[in-house]
Amino acid sequence: MYVMGRKLLLILPALALLLFLSGTVAQAQGPENGLAEQVLPAGSFKDGSLSVRLVSPTHYAFSDPTSSQNLTFDVTNPTDSKVAVYLAVYRDGQWNVLDRIGSVEPGRSAMLEYPVKFKYAGQATETDRFGIIGETASGYVGKTFSVTEDWTEYENTLRSSLSVVGMFIAVVMLAVLLIVMAGVIAVAAATTHEEVDKGEYTWWTLFFPLMKARPLAEKIANILVHPFFWGMELFLGAILILFVFIIAIATLPSDIGLLVFVIGGVAAIFMPVIFLVICWVSDYYEREPFRFLIAMFMWGILATFISFFLNTTLDLFGSLLLGSGIATLITAVVVAPVVEETAKGLGLLIVSGHHEFDDTFDGILYGFAVGMGFAVVENWLYFAANANPVSVEGLGPWAFNILYRSILCSLAHGCFTAATGGAIGFLKSRRSLRSFGFAGFFLGLPIAIVMHGTFNFMAIIDAIMQSVVGFPVPVFDPVLTLIVTGMYIILGAVLQLRLGEKLKQSLRPGG
Repeated sequence: MYVMGRKLLLILPALALLLFLSGTVAQAQGPENGLAEQVLPAGSFKDGSLSVRLVSPTHYAFSDPTSSQNLTFDVTNPTDSKVAVYLAVYRDGQWNVLDRIGSVEPGRSAMLEYPVKFKYAGQATETDRFGIIGETASGYVGKTFSVTEDWTEYENTLRSSLSVVGMFIAVVMLAVLLIVMAGVIAVAAATTHEEVDKGEYTWWTLFFPLMKARPLAEKIANILVHPFFWGMELFLGAILILFVFIIAIATLPSDIGLLVFVIGGVAAIFMPVIFLVICWVSDYYEREPFRFLIAMFMWGILATFISFFLNTTLDLFGSLLLGSGIATLITAVVVAPVVEETAKGLGLLIVSGHHEFDDTFDGILYGFAVGMGFAVVENWLYFAANANPVSVEGLGPWAFNILYRSILCSLAHGCFTAATGGAIGFLKSRRSLRSFGFAGFFLGLPIAIVMHGTFNFMAIIDAIMQSVVGFPVPVFDPVLTLIVTGMYIILGAVLQLRLGEKLKQSLRPGG
C-alpha cells in the first residue's frame, strides 16, 4: 500500500499540531502546488485523455515492511498549452492527489519520476491504482495505472520472527510472572496482620467477609474486594480483549494476528504486574493484604471498559458537532483524562470506606494498582491492534513501542490515579478529618486529570517531532513521567520512614 514519498513542511509548528491531530495535511495553494494534497471525484477526468506510458515495473516483490520505489512516466502533452502533471492514488472512491511531479510543454514529451513509499497492510498481495492527472485551462485529463505488490517474502519473515523469537520471549516473561506471583503468594500468606486475631484476612473471609457490626461504607467496599466481583470485572475486560483479538485477526493474516495478539497480551501484562508487586513489597512497615491490591487492579480493568465506551461515544458526538480534527484534540487532552481518571478514581472512593484504607501511602498504593489494571488492557489494545507490527511498519518499531508503553505509559497511569488515592488517604490519616476522607476524591481527582491531560499533550508533541524527523523522538513525555515517578518514590520513602518511626515509638516503654 502506498504512502506519500515526501512531505512539504510549509506550516508553522502551532498549525502543524492542529493539522496533525485532525489527520489532514494542508499546503499553501499557489502556482507551484496547485492540486497537491487535494482530492478529486472519481469522474474528474476521462481515462486515456492524457498520453502516458508507465516506464517502471507494474509488479514489485518486497522483503521489508516498507519500500520506496521510483515510478517513472513518459508523459506527452497533446494540447497547445503547458500542462501541470500530478500523481494521485485512488482511495475510497476518489482520487487523492499526492504531489505535483512536473509539467510538460505544449506538443512535447517529458520523463517524470516520483518516489512512492509502499507499505505492508496485512495482505500478501495488493494492487494500487494510480492516476497521472494533467491540469489544463479547460479541465483535467489523465491516465490510470495499476501496480501490484507482493508481500509474501516479508510475511514469511514476520511469521518466522514472531513464532520463534517473539513466542520464546513471551514464554520467558510468563515464567518470570509465575515465579514472581508464587513468591507474592508465599509472602502474603506469611505476612501477619493484627486483624487476623479478630478473624479478618483469612482465606474464609476472602469469600465470606465479616459484615456484622460493620459500617455501611465498609460493607460496600467489601464488594469490590470479593472474588465474585473480580470475576465480573474480568468478564467485562474480556469483552474488550475480544475486540482486540477481532481487530488483530481482521487486519492481519490469521496466524500472524494470533501471534501478535498473544505476544502483545503477555507484554501488556508483564510490567504492570511487576510494578504492582514492587510497590506492594515497598510497603515495608504496614504491608496491605494483597487482596486489596488485586481488587484495585481489577477495578482498573473495569475502568478501561467504562472509559472505552464513554470516550468512543463522546468522540463520535464531538466529530459530528465540531469535526473530527477538533474532536480528536479535545478528546485526547480533555475528555479522555476526565473520563478515565473519574472511572479509575471511583473505585478508590468506594474502597475508601474500608478501615484498611487509612493513610496517604495506602492511597498512593491503591491508586497505582488501579492504574496498573487500566494499563494492562489499554496496552494490549495498542500492542495488538492500534500499534501492531503492521501499523508501526515493522518488528523493530513494534518492540520499541512495547518497551515504551510497558514502562512509561504504565507508570504514568499509575501516577495519575495515585494522586486521587493519595488525597483520600491524606484526609483519612488525620483523625479530625477521617470522616471526610471521601472529600479527598474531589481534591485529588482534578490533580490526576491535569496530570493526565498534560501527559497526553506532551505525547502529541512527541508524535509531531517523530513525524518531522521520521523516527521516534520521545522527549517531553518520558521526562514528565520520570519526574513524577521520582517524586512519588521520594514521597513514598518519606512516608515509610515516618511510619517506621511511629511504630518504633509505639514499641518503646510508655509509647
